[in-house]
Amino acid sequence: MAAAVRRYGTVTGFGSILVNGRRVDDSAATVTLDDNPGSGPNGGIKQGMVIKATGTFSGNTGTATSVVYRDNLEAPVCDAPATVNGIRTLRVLGQTVILDATTIVDDPETIDSILFGDIVEVSGLPDDQERIQTSFIEVKNPVPAEVEVKGRVDSVNGIAETLTINALNVNFNGALIDNNIPGGVPAVGQFIEVKGTVYACGGATDTLTATKVELEPEGAGAIAAGVEAEVEGFVTSPLNAGRFTVGSREIEITGSTRYLPEDFSQADILVGAKVEVEGDFANGVLTAAKISIRRNVKLESEVLSGDINSFILKGLPGIVITTNADTDIEGGVNVIPNASLRVRGIEGPNNTVLATEIEDRGGSSDAFLQGAVDAKNGTVITILGIDVDTGLIPDNFPGPDPNFENTDEQGISRSTFLGLVQLGTLVKVKGELLAPNILWEEAELED
Repeated sequence: MAAAVRRYGTVTGFGSILVNGRRVDDSAATVTLDDNPGSGPNGGIKQGMVIKATGTFSGNTGTATSVVYRDNLEAPVCDAPATVNGIRTLRVLGQTVILDATTIVDDPETIDSILFGDIVEVSGLPDDQERIQTSFIEVKNPVPAEVEVKGRVDSVNGIAETLTINALNVNFNGALIDNNIPGGVPAVGQFIEVKGTVYACGGATDTLTATKVELEPEGAGAIAAGVEAEVEGFVTSPLNAGRFTVGSREIEITGSTRYLPEDFSQADILVGAKVEVEGDFANGVLTAAKISIRRNVKLESEVLSGDINSFILKGLPGIVITTNADTDIEGGVNVIPNASLRVRGIEGPNNTVLATEIEDRGGSSDAFLQGAVDAKNGTVITILGIDVDTGLIPDNFPGPDPNFENTDEQGISRSTFLGLVQLGTLVKVKGELLAPNILWEEAELED
């Protein structure tokens, strides 16, 4: 049965659009980009942008009535970019912007080509330190006449008519103030958008003279009671008495809350973790039916080449695995040729994977590939650029040990499996490493 749903998260692909791996038919949707009507393919929505999609959904598919995109920033890079452990940090008009292997950089730019002084459009999710973990960035050319910053007010001086948003000092004297701001003076804790044409980069703080200040809907925005919701974001407060927050959204867990993947539990709901939460919204609280941690990629094989910073596994050519300071590397693991590893991570652009966890798998000859399906042609499915011909996997359904399974781990036939697979469907295939190739022997749908 279809239900009214609000989905908030990162666009991970197209063919309709994929939001957090769920297919959303946007063909009849009203698309809005920063208050302007969308145009062109998918209304101008690009991979990596964080959007709100509202419509009716059933399972993993739905039809959107509206798709709304609002960037976080459109402002100058105010410091020389710095890269440490694969993470590139920018200060964009007083806001800390984090770029990594999962960031989509709009062509023709690259992460390394973004420089001090460039005006950039940034879309991403704020973490527990109000840094923007960027999923999409674009250098604006031509340069816009007006810059804009969205964020939470940290301090206000009503007499001087100034406020701060992180390391940005804003002078709002003479600015057009949103009628919804009581007394025409923003308050600490309000989430606002500030626009202006006069700005300057400083040593520790940057400045902006505002022409307009508005209250801004934060994250998924207002959600009506009884509406199902799916929100993506970073945990910003610890689990306490069955509740925690994602962004500014309060989440409640119950005894029936499901956790995915299988080894994920309440103990993993830590400040700074990136999660997806699905459930019903009422009285300002989202009651979680399901919580997923964002590490949907799983790879197992032996190292073909590379080192701890960047490596490739046997039988999985073209998938480049990178690490950063946040990667959890099991003690004693050496990333060297022939090392037998298990990698969990997050899919990035161009068949890259940012590893969140690396373990020693004890010399097993088993091989795994888990990720979202990029393409499907007959019996061949493509995951992270790897073609897997499911037609070569024996179909012994309904035998005692079927080689195809649905999300409930029930055996199904190959034809049923392929009928359920769509672009964006999460699939795990298992096999045996017969270097340099992998003999695929099982395929499962993952939730």
